[in-house]
Amino acid sequence: MRIAIFTPFIYPFHADMLTIINDMVEAKLFTCEVYGNYPFKDLLKQAEVLKPIPVTIASHKAIGLLELIRYIRYRPHAVIIFGIEGMAGLIIYFVSRLLGAKTLVVVEENNITRLNNSFLRLLQRIKIGVIKLVYNHSHVLVCESFASKRYVLEILNIRRKTPPVVLVHGVNIKRFSRLISMPREHAKKNMLKVLGLWEGLLNKKWCVFIEELSYCKGADVLLDAIEIIQEICNEVNVVFLLPISRLLHDKVELKNTYKKKLARYVARGMVALYSYLRHEDIPLLYRASDVVVLPSRFLEYASSDRSPNVAIEALASGSVLVATYAGGIPTIVGDAAVLIKPNDPHALAEKLCHVLSNLEEYRYLEKKAYERAVKELDLKRYVCILLKLLIEATKSRV
Repeated sequence: MRIAIFTPFIYPFHADMLTIINDMVEAKLFTCEVYGNYPFKDLLKQAEVLKPIPVTIASHKAIGLLELIRYIRYRPHAVIIFGIEGMAGLIIYFVSRLLGAKTLVVVEENNITRLNNSFLRLLQRIKIGVIKLVYNHSHVLVCESFASKRYVLEILNIRRKTPPVVLVHGVNIKRFSRLISMPREHAKKNMLKVLGLWEGLLNKKWCVFIEELSYCKGADVLLDAIEIIQEICNEVNVVFLLPISRLLHDKVELKNTYKKKLARYVARGMVALYSYLRHEDIPLLYRASDVVVLPSRFLEYASSDRSPNVAIEALASGSVLVATYAGGIPTIVGDAAVLIKPNDPHALAEKLCHVLSNLEEYRYLEKKAYERAVKELDLKRYVCILLKLLIEATKSRV
């Protein structure tokens, strides 16, 4: 069996999936590019890069014919498709069906985006019709979260003979857990050398945000919460480590306000900014963190945080995670993290203040997080389940 994995944007877990599958059957990873300025360009060496054509349709890039021919020549017997609701994912799906390949589609969305432009709404209606066709007829349908399953069954009203399977994509547990026994102070010292930050940060508690500072990820909520924390919890000696990234690129009307606010926090020593790390260094940052924060927003008219890698990686690292009830996060973390209501800087500030002031009370979550990761989020387990589903689909007449 030859298996193709397609993802419009490559992440480390995709490359790890390829390694695991290649130990069992022949497989090849196809992708278009790296998302934004994430530091994953080295991963492209492990994939066949199908460069998107410089044409954008309703914010989605397409794959050109010459690039598509390279995929066709591989002639997979089965294909695992991420990012199915983008133009590139849909093209790969229909070409794969024409090739006679069995399709396993991964649903990441959990809501329909509301659009203001009438022409875009027309295109969206057409797209939703195509998506429904795909979800009804794909040989296997896997939902990244219970929020995604509700989207499929209740919002799109999909009715299949074989129901969708809820399965969170996994992570390389060994990579993220290998530093669990390292003393946190030692991890902080090493991390400061990697980041090139001031050694005085060793005396502070680290609350770390490991994502893009976007509206979807709750960057504005976090920045508002930091200000509140300084007012209600100034006895806690804490620094917030935030990445240098595209601040609120998905909510440009707020960008200048929060850019000024962030600059004030940095000047006061409340926030330390770090450059994007190589993905090899990310496990050390998790280990150095006292608390990992993921304040993702609930979006009423778009998909909320679908299946964030940070939540999965934080659990695999045995970190204390404070996150929100948004998107796929509850499915990922279960009871192994502190969950609060989304979109509320006061709720976030109060919870972070309590956790940072009483860290020892929350240390039990470190073990619970790791145990959940081993049981539910091991990438090998994820791959084995996907292969089993594909084999069953191959044997069926569907």
